[in-house]
Amino acid sequence: MPRLSAQDRRVELVDATVRVAVAEGLDAATVRRIAKEAGVPLGTVHYCFGSKAALIGAVADSIKPPVIDVGHLEQLPTHEALLAAFRAYWQQIGSDRRRQLLIYELLTHLARGDEDERRIALQLIDHTYGAVLSALERYAADLGRSLPVDAGVLARLVIAVADGVSLSWIVTSDDAQAQQVMDLFAQLLAGALDATGEQA
Repeated sequence: MPRLSAQDRRVELVDATVRVAVAEGLDAATVRRIAKEAGVPLGTVHYCFGSKAALIGAVADSIKPPVIDVGHLEQLPTHEALLAAFRAYWQQIGSDRRRQLLIYELLTHLARGDEDERRIALQLIDHTYGAVLSALERYAADLGRSLPVDAGVLARLVIAVADGVSLSWIVTSDDAQAQQVMDLFAQLLAGALDATGEQA
């Protein structure tokens, strides 16, 4: 077994946890199963993290929010720009059904936990909200328009719709249906943005 730094070993154990949880579900990611997946003694997991809760927290921290690039979208009509942004967003969250399911499992697991675990769940959600909020604010600024509602509320609306579509898609695996809903939402949101008109 190669000798790794404590930090590298932690990364390896997080990766092993994700592999197990994605393939078999979060409940299957026991410390013993994770150690086996990583090819390390059971004590190594406890040494690196101290507890299973700490390891699960590290897994949550490792999940990166989607990257939403709105650069140059201001050159497109609002509907086309939002359609392109939503499709790019969906390609990221919809690229791996089991990994998306893991995110929801993590959120519900952490939400049932103690104060520290609930804090991690909030951070996980806030990372995604932040990515959407930043994209919305940049897009509106590029257009020289105000948003029709508070930007934070609008970001949460986008995530609520995306999560609803994603949960249904996890069960049905109907890519076309998911895309139709996201496309319709892009059209409706574009209408709301256009209704504000350009700022004077």
